Amino acid sequence: MPEIAIMTDPVSSADISTAFDSLRGPLQRYFRIHGLGREDAEEAVQETFLRLHRHLAQNGPQTTLRGWIFEVARNLALNEFKSARRRRTEALDDRADAHRAAGREKTPEQQAIHNQRMQRLDAAIGRLSVQQRECVRLRASGLKYREIADVLGIGTSSVGELMERALSQLSEEDL
Repeated sequence: MPEIAIMTDPVSSADISTAFDSLRGPLQRYFRIHGLGREDAEEAVQETFLRLHRHLAQNGPQTTLRGWIFEVARNLALNEFKSARRRRTEALDDRADAHRAAGREKTPEQQAIHNQRMQRLDAAIGRLSVQQRECVRLRASGLKYREIADVLGIGTSSVGELMERALSQLSEEDL
C-alpha cells in the first residue's frame, strides 16, 4: 500500500479521495475488529473522513495523513465502545453475505464450531494488555509497526515488543 503523506502543499479533494479509496477497507476492518457491525463500521469510516476534512480546513495539512486518520479512528472506536448505542451483534444477512463471498456455506455444526473459536479468540485478545490489544488490532487492519507507533505515540521497537508478547500469549491459548 503506498504511503499517504501530505507535507506542505494544500490538500485537494483528490488527495482526500485517494486517501479514502486506499484506507476505506483497512479502516472498516479496524472498526469491525473493535466489534462494530458492517453498517456502523461504514458510518465510522465516513465520520473519520468528515473529521479529517474539518481538521484540514482548520489546521492545514498533516505530515502523515495515514497515521492521523488511524488515530482518529482509534478515538472513534474507543468512544463507540463506551457509547450505549454500540451494537456487538452482526446481522444474519452480514454472515450470509460473508459466507457467499468466501464461496462456501458452512453447516450449522461448522458455524457453531467457528463461533465458539471466535469467542475463545475474542476472550484471549481481551486478556492482552490494552496496548497489546491496540497493536494487534492496528496490525490486523494493515498498519506497519512505524504507523502503529505513530498512532499510539510510542516507539517502533516498543510496538515490536508488544506484538511479540501478544503473539506469544495468544499462541499459548487453546484456540
